[in-house]
Amino acid sequence: MALAVIVVGLGTIGKTWLNDYAARLPDNVFVHAAANSKRLWRWPLPSDWQQQTVSMQVQSAVVAEISKLCDSGHSVAVLDLTASKEVSRNYLPWIEAGAHIISANKYAGSSHPEYYQQLRDALEHHQRYWLYNTTVGAGLPIQKAIRERLDCYDAITAMEGNFSGSLSWIFQQYRPGDKLSEWLCKAADIGYTEPDPRIDLSGMDVARKLLILARDAGWSLQLADVTLHNLVPTALQQIPVASFWQQLDEFDQAFEHWRLQHYPTAQQFCYIGHVQAMPDGSVKATAQLQPIGSDSPYAHLPPGNANFIIRSRQYQQNPLVIQGPGAGPEVTAAGVQSDILELLKLL
Repeated sequence: MALAVIVVGLGTIGKTWLNDYAARLPDNVFVHAAANSKRLWRWPLPSDWQQQTVSMQVQSAVVAEISKLCDSGHSVAVLDLTASKEVSRNYLPWIEAGAHIISANKYAGSSHPEYYQQLRDALEHHQRYWLYNTTVGAGLPIQKAIRERLDCYDAITAMEGNFSGSLSWIFQQYRPGDKLSEWLCKAADIGYTEPDPRIDLSGMDVARKLLILARDAGWSLQLADVTLHNLVPTALQQIPVASFWQQLDEFDQAFEHWRLQHYPTAQQFCYIGHVQAMPDGSVKATAQLQPIGSDSPYAHLPPGNANFIIRSRQYQQNPLVIQGPGAGPEVTAAGVQSDILELLKLL
């Protein structure tokens, strides 16, 4: 069966996938079209496609064109390589039009329970597939490990990890006495943070990933249920991003006050997400900065690498541990390619 691929999102991940993997697709898979926020191109792309400007707002005409292609008679897979909530809200009509979804976008997997259930119901009704293994760990086999445990009638009891690539890199470098803002600026300079770094510092990215894994484990959880440690002081949370960059001294003072108040002797920190099933049937989830000792599995990770721990009924005392690059366009694009190959096996 031939599979037509529609690529949505021509940012860093989209460009990496198109440049490194599109030409390596199996013979029965072809790129049908690609779209950024402003327009959609049929394949082949124009020679200047990488110079095209994009915005965060996806134009409705682009969404409409994608919907038409999903209903074109081909077997279609939409690759959502954006970080757009708006794009994720179109999964439902695309599935209803006959498309499979492969997503590196975390918004649908961490969406409101009502919308999430609508997606699951539509997938079942239309016999479509939704693969999203790059939403957590950039393609590390975390979700695969969860599925295999459940397929073997095991039960997940807890999961944790340093889910944020940007915060992991920053705190792998930071030591007490440093200005945290210096490492934040360096992370921004090399492209590890969002253009507005408060998105990373808020911990919301970690919370979304926890929610995705919790749902994969069969647990009922919402974003509001995750206890978050926002590293941005309240006074700096709502100001324009340009003003935030100008007030980093206030950011440093607030962080230093928190550190001295709570962990004055700690020498190393890690921003860790943790979710677990409680004895009463509830689910507890936290995303917070924690002190770590030299014996912590997070203490000696190479910069940019991630450590994930999965505990289950069968893996309680000696949990499953998955380590490796947890962020970056190269490994994410490779994970997207892996999802395409997995989809082919399912069809």
